Amino acid sequence: MPSSKILTYIAFTLMALFGLLGGAFVLGEVFSDPGGWTAVWVSALWVVPLVGLSLFALLRPETAGPVLVVVTAVVALFTLVDSLVGVIPRDSWGPVAAIVVFALGVALAFLGLHRALLAGSLMMGIALVQLVATLAGAAVNAAGDGAGAGFGGSSGVVVLPLLVVGALFVEAGRMQGDHLHWHLSPTAHPAR
Repeated sequence: MPSSKILTYIAFTLMALFGLLGGAFVLGEVFSDPGGWTAVWVSALWVVPLVGLSLFALLRPETAGPVLVVVTAVVALFTLVDSLVGVIPRDSWGPVAAIVVFALGVALAFLGLHRALLAGSLMMGIALVQLVATLAGAAVNAAGDGAGAGFGGSSGVVVLPLLVVGALFVEAGRMQGDHLHWHLSPTAHPAR
């Protein structure tokens, strides 16, 4: 087995473990407070897209690539806007943006099995956006204490694993000679 494939599987395994542990933690928190049926629908809001995007990325990686680029851009915009203007009330709803970034990161790991460079690039990009959003939100709200605030709480817990796993996927893609291509099927080529 080539070393690039081994690196891909290491990156995927790390993200899968992070996904299982992080998912169990988030579900535990939601089911302890607020609990009941509210916990069920709140959990479904991030678990269902995570599972759907993961299966899509695993089964249709060529089609999922462009879709996940758009999803990542939307999540990045949401994360920045929420951080700056407080679209979601964090005190009552919790770290919604961090959970959305977490769920996207897990789905991107499934894309990484087939398109390592793209998945790793998107992971690192969304992690950096999450970090910038956290720091910007802290600066706007004067609630942070510099760069250290960006790594505290749920944001830091999400940022660091995504950066590390994303870098592993990028390196695996580079070793495979992968490139960022945007066509929807392996046979689609521009006319010459």
